[in-house]
Amino acid sequence: MSDARIRDEAALWMARARDPRFDDWDSLTDWLETDPAHNLAYEAAFAAHDLTAEADLPVAAAVGQPPVRAHHIAWWAGGGVGIAAAAAAVFALVMPRTGPALMVAETRAGEQRMIALADGTRIALNGGSRLVLDGRDSRTAKLERGEAMFSVVHDENRPFTVDAGGGRLVDLGTRFDVRRNNQTTEIAVAQGMVLYDPEGAAVRLGAGRMLRKSDSSNLVEVSDVAPGSVGTWRTGRLVYRGATLERVAEDLRRLTGEQMEVAPDLAGRAFTGVIVVPTRDRRRFLDRLGLVLDVDIASGPKGYYLKARAGR
Repeated sequence: MSDARIRDEAALWMARARDPRFDDWDSLTDWLETDPAHNLAYEAAFAAHDLTAEADLPVAAAVGQPPVRAHHIAWWAGGGVGIAAAAAAVFALVMPRTGPALMVAETRAGEQRMIALADGTRIALNGGSRLVLDGRDSRTAKLERGEAMFSVVHDENRPFTVDAGGGRLVDLGTRFDVRRNNQTTEIAVAQGMVLYDPEGAAVRLGAGRMLRKSDSSNLVEVSDVAPGSVGTWRTGRLVYRGATLERVAEDLRRLTGEQMEVAPDLAGRAFTGVIVVPTRDRRRFLDRLGLVLDVDIASGPKGYYLKARAGR
């Protein structure tokens, strides 16, 4: 494909992604991952836009509040490299069909990695995560901590399985996100279906459904989730419906690599909305984020601290 064609496509994707109604994040990520040149062109499109006008996509938009405007979607860690660009172009890892008994993929907070398996399956690993693959059978994975988005090529004769927190799930032709943190496992399905705990509860999760299981309980909680919001962290977009501020801070820590803590009296406060992490102007972003979350954000040698607004 010619450079001019790539630039035109990048500009089109940039324009579409700026629309708050845009929800085709999977297709955008697929396009970014096809060729490292796509990542560079996409970043260049946003950079060029910054020189002429301010983008319309909200950095953070809480329900019932006016949107806050941003320059572009990407992350602030890593010197201006976009999330999808970093995952596809910098930390791409191709796994063979057979290899060592165990292969470990690990990321630091603020770092992402894309793993391409020989069967065409792709795994996007978020920051602060550890994934173990069986080198003798690449259709078997274990998420020890963190978060991963799986885009699985279905094979009825060789189902793809993921272990997380001792719970096993089997792919039935799917795109799904698995999160393992604080002794809790969460699974959200964007497309297709997965089967959780096939030898026990045998819970089937279709697109738009999510499961939450705590290690301390036998209870399996199942709820609804917007399919288009599953795995959007890959492009720097965090979507919430009634999430606690502690959860928001945890996601920001994993995505950006910045330490972010929440005052105990605010940790359980609920937030519904969308946060898009920009690549530059960190202070301005934090000011806007504090406004939307209705908190003050203080900075210190150990990172950032979310606390109650002064006078409230």
